Amino acid sequence: MSKHIVARPARGHITMTLLLVTALASAGCATQRPLAERWAELQRLQPKLHTRDAARELGVKESALLATQVGRNAVRLKGEQAALEALFARLPELGRIKAITRNEDAVLERSGEVAPIKRDEQGRVIPGTGFAGGPIDLRFAMSRWGSAFAVVQAGRDGKTSRSLQFFDRQGDAVHKVYLDNEQHVPQFERLVADFRLADQQAALNLEPAPAPATLQQVAPPSPEAIGELRRSWQELTDVHQFPRLLRELKLTREQALQLIGPESAWRIAPQAAQALLEDARQRRQPIMVFVSNGGMTQIYSGLIGKTAVAGDWYNVLDPAFNLHLRTKAVDHGWVVRRPTDHGMITSVEFYDAQGRQIVNFFSRRDRDQPETMQWRNMVEALPRG
Repeated sequence: MSKHIVARPARGHITMTLLLVTALASAGCATQRPLAERWAELQRLQPKLHTRDAARELGVKESALLATQVGRNAVRLKGEQAALEALFARLPELGRIKAITRNEDAVLERSGEVAPIKRDEQGRVIPGTGFAGGPIDLRFAMSRWGSAFAVVQAGRDGKTSRSLQFFDRQGDAVHKVYLDNEQHVPQFERLVADFRLADQQAALNLEPAPAPATLQQVAPPSPEAIGELRRSWQELTDVHQFPRLLRELKLTREQALQLIGPESAWRIAPQAAQALLEDARQRRQPIMVFVSNGGMTQIYSGLIGKTAVAGDWYNVLDPAFNLHLRTKAVDHGWVVRRPTDHGMITSVEFYDAQGRQIVNFFSRRDRDQPETMQWRNMVEALPRG
């Protein structure tokens, strides 16, 4: 009996060793299999998985995953800045489109038509034309972009989906444009043909992501810098001067908010994000929503209609505007009051635990007009934290 007891662990040990060797060998083979095959298998197992999430599960960047489809349902487009600018200048040819900008925890989707760009005597884009202040309202940082694709594939509704997808130099999506009508398919195909990259198998040459600066990594400012911040703050005449002030004083955004003083900026609780949107919906307060990543900022201006919660996501689900906010990722927020030539302008900003901005809100107001007292009262009522 004792021999039997001793023999069984020995055989079990050999068996487990063989199984482990087999598993490791299989894993090695799996990682050496072509990425396209691994993605196809993942799609069979999880057919509703988004490309972004599939790339994460496969341990690659989204642009690298999409590159495996070149010659099938994807076409590489020219990626240099001049070509990208020319491509966006022709998007009015496509009629109704859907523009999607996202970061890790917020997604802004906006549908509408783009008016051809018109410029004033100084060469500035006239608001309401191009991507300045119209239904599709964008702010570009194309110097950070690295690649672009046209994608034609079966959509979830059974219809053919046609999109233009743009990625940064690290391979993360900065913006996507979907054709939102069937009448302009020929124009879409002509646009793809005109901006098709000659070498469809060109390497992506992805770069590592720079480490983001955090409050813990930034040297504490000197008393002189704090004094200069507070003096310069009172001299602001436009909200767009704030980023330049931060660069000049070498401060992070949150570092400045912590130092500027409680009458100009105060911290609010994470649940204030949902509370603000629900209050705006109930009061019919027009707002502006900013969602940014390193290469693009998209802005929505208007009312909030239908809202819904699904799991960790709080959603605005209006016909031409969707906002998806991962509320679990919101760690804290700030109310920021900046002086301008047209009175005090109040923004509400939300951040994750690492200090990355997720979403930013303003009151929707006419150009050169003050914000409403209703907006200020709403902001004052947000829970502090």
